Amino acid sequence: GKQTDALNNLLYFTTQKDVPVIFINTPLTDEYLDSRRTKAEEEFRQYMVQVANRSAFMTFRDLGQLWPQRYAYFSDPSHLNRYGAYQVSNRLAQDPLIAWPEAGVTTE
Repeated sequence: GKQTDALNNLLYFTTQKDVPVIFINTPLTDEYLDSRRTKAEEEFRQYMVQVANRSAFMTFRDLGQLWPQRYAYFSDPSHLNRYGAYQVSNRLAQDPLIAWPEAGVTTE
């Protein structure tokens, strides 16, 4: 649908500009992930892996089930608070699959 079209357009544009895309599926709590949502998350995860495998410019990192019971990291069952966001940013900064540019190096 429209979301797939939007993602495909984004990937086309960023590929033309040689801009890599890192798509992060952020953590959710077990309170949010009832059986229906768990099934939908699995379908989404499979779809995003397929998209990432087709695109040399996209990396998909799935953190959806990283902290299902770390409620202190969430403002509600499906949204990180500042503490959770900080933990996610630290994890991403150390992720070996993300090619971060070196400090002080510009691409221009």
